[in-house]
Amino acid sequence: MRRLSATYLPVLVARIGSGAGAAVTSFLFPGHELAVGAILAVYPLLEALGSFTAGRYADRFGRRPAMVLGYLARLAATALMYPALAWGAGPLAVGVLNAASGFFTAFILVSSLAMVTDLTEVGNRGLGMGAFELTNLGGYAVGYIIGAALFHVLGGAGSFAALAAFTAVLTPAVLAMAETAPVKGISIPLNPFKGLPPSTWPAIPLWFALTTFIGMGIYSGRAIAGVLSLSSKFAHIESSLLLSGALIVIGLGAVFFGRLSDRWGRERTLNLGIAGVMSALVVLAVLLWTGSSPLHAIALASPLVFLASAIAPSVLAIVGDRALVAMRGTAMGLYSVVLGVGMALGAMVGAASAVALGGLIGIVLAALAIFSTATALYIALRILTARIRKYNGDIQRNPQRTEPP
Repeated sequence: MRRLSATYLPVLVARIGSGAGAAVTSFLFPGHELAVGAILAVYPLLEALGSFTAGRYADRFGRRPAMVLGYLARLAATALMYPALAWGAGPLAVGVLNAASGFFTAFILVSSLAMVTDLTEVGNRGLGMGAFELTNLGGYAVGYIIGAALFHVLGGAGSFAALAAFTAVLTPAVLAMAETAPVKGISIPLNPFKGLPPSTWPAIPLWFALTTFIGMGIYSGRAIAGVLSLSSKFAHIESSLLLSGALIVIGLGAVFFGRLSDRWGRERTLNLGIAGVMSALVVLAVLLWTGSSPLHAIALASPLVFLASAIAPSVLAIVGDRALVAMRGTAMGLYSVVLGVGMALGAMVGAASAVALGGLIGIVLAALAIFSTATALYIALRILTARIRKYNGDIQRNPQRTEPP
């Protein structure tokens, strides 16, 4: 248990840094809405690109080397943000450093997920993945609050200096982590889907939609702050508290529903999460459309947001249960690719929908359209993979038959 708990520490540090960095970045460069959206998008996009490399690296050379590489490189990128902003760097330079930070964060997340899979079994893997998701989202939520507060007190450059110091202090604990890989040093197929059976495919559209919402949520802090600034001097902090509260609710729910998936089943728990997300988005859209404040709308929708937290641990446990042992890192890298691309797209969609459709209500309507599409794809893929399994079963029962009668 102690080894399992230790795997979450680097994720917590990285996600506090990610959340704080996103909060600070979202408040930089007033008047450059699309530029800020692009800076926010490039982080998860490079995280996605780095995930495939990170997964193969973790399978080939071990989880610990991948973790240490990602942590130290991320520390360097965060530290360089201070001189860049102090010397008046523009969106391009900040975007490049944000991209580097995202790329190396992938090594932390992928190696941690592979470690959790190594150290758990089918009977407790849902709980382990739920704890990962709590660390992931909870760290981001706490980081977002910290980032907003740091920006209010220290400005952009000072905020990143403080984040770099925080990351550096915890470096010895990361360096002390032990290896968990059951096998390493073997040749890994280039195609990451080789490690995942067809039964894992239906969950991918849902996971992509959910991660898109994270990116949209990052940008929505800017939209919410714009609404709250009409009546408050602390709009940045208030918007961060609102979004962070929602993330913490989802993170706590991930632990509960992760355990439920161990007892009740992965697919049943996943379906419960689908119903929660759809209901939450409909309620939010109706409340905002009728003129409710963001605080009131999110408070009323929070029970449904809690149900939505069933999706992430179910998807992660499904992947962990069914991935080939020798390709666990690669499989979790594929998960992180979806995470990064979804967050990148979400940041851009959040900015575009806010501009085109009128602020926060536009973001919610775009999210509803995305999730409706993802749910339709999930149902279609469930039907397709069921037919594939049935066909393969028929072939095994009748090996002499080589073509349909």
